[in-house]
Amino acid sequence: RAQTVDTEIAKHCAYSLPGVALTLGRQNWHCLKDTYETLASDVQWKVRRTLAFSIHELAVILGDQLTAADLVPIFNGFLKDLDEVRIGILKHLYDFLKLLHAEKRREYLYQLQEFVVTDNSRNWRFRYELAEQLILILELYNPNDVFDHLRHIALTLCSDKVSEVRWISFKLAVAILQKFYAYNATSLGLNFINELIMRFRHCSKWIGRQAFAFICQAVVEEECMPVDQFVEHLLPSLLSLASDPVPNVRVLLAKALRQTLLEKAYFRSVGNPHLDAVEETVLILQADRDQDVSFFATIKPKLSNMHITLLEKQN
Repeated sequence: RAQTVDTEIAKHCAYSLPGVALTLGRQNWHCLKDTYETLASDVQWKVRRTLAFSIHELAVILGDQLTAADLVPIFNGFLKDLDEVRIGILKHLYDFLKLLHAEKRREYLYQLQEFVVTDNSRNWRFRYELAEQLILILELYNPNDVFDHLRHIALTLCSDKVSEVRWISFKLAVAILQKFYAYNATSLGLNFINELIMRFRHCSKWIGRQAFAFICQAVVEEECMPVDQFVEHLLPSLLSLASDPVPNVRVLLAKALRQTLLEKAYFRSVGNPHLDAVEETVLILQADRDQDVSFFATIKPKLSNMHITLLEKQN
């Protein structure tokens, strides 16, 4: 019974510690430091998990100097812990990293890849959370670091076995492209586009080709790259999906063209050399032998948004 009481006390201490630290102020952190380190090495993973979920809050209270000296070593320990503990770090990864100095933050570029590997590969929510955090984390690093380190993680997640992970990762891929063009890193953007075309447009599995249509649609919706770059480097590959043998791919193409591209002023302008190619493809899809394809190629955008999308059906 005494051991049970000790267990509960440790959990309550871990839960309450950020509040106590806030009350005492950073000038009195030395009074809590030893207790915090003891709890961080507690044999019970639930105690360590509680601390992992709140370490970003403690970092705000303590400031950058104390965080770098006293919290970063504990944070690093949690990174190598059980998944039940690591998820606490992962859920607030952006919140913690943004508090670090750029040099210290850059060290974690080499460790983010470790989050892709979990104790249990069926723990897909872990990888979903990683993709969500990476979308936020992009702003903390320069385009070259994103290309060298985060791009590879994004592409790995885009090929995940679980559809929920893949779809959030496609949004991550679009955000990466947006990062490159926002910083005028055009060469990195073109390299990434070529990689997306090779991996997804020419994928032997239909879900990869469907993903390519989704990514292109999102690129246009978010206006994350100059439209002239889009029509030169992505549009031809997108339109070529009209002859894809799988109806699900053609459905997403029809929706991308009808709901997004043709709603943009650029593609509606008279004399646009690319308008004919888009409209010709839409006409082909309207005459498609598959009813769903012809439906989405014909229906007006506002009406089509009222229907349950194919993606939602699949999920």
